[in-house]
Amino acid sequence: MTQETNPVVLLSGDTWHIVEHSRESYMAWCGKKITDRRAHSRLNTIGMENLCPQCLKLFSESKR
Repeated sequence: MTQETNPVVLLSGDTWHIVEHSRESYMAWCGKKITDRRAHSRLNTIGMENLCPQCLKLFSESKR
């Protein structure tokens, strides 16, 4: 899987967000500031149903 189809996600608070550079990121795709870094993974591991709705929308739009 490539970065474009399986992006890095970061758990901030209780929500997974898509980020550019794992734990180095300070901003999620949705614009949320990342202040509480808990875990990082890949989208295919956590499942789209567990992703921030706004990050999911932006990810879906980027695949078109």
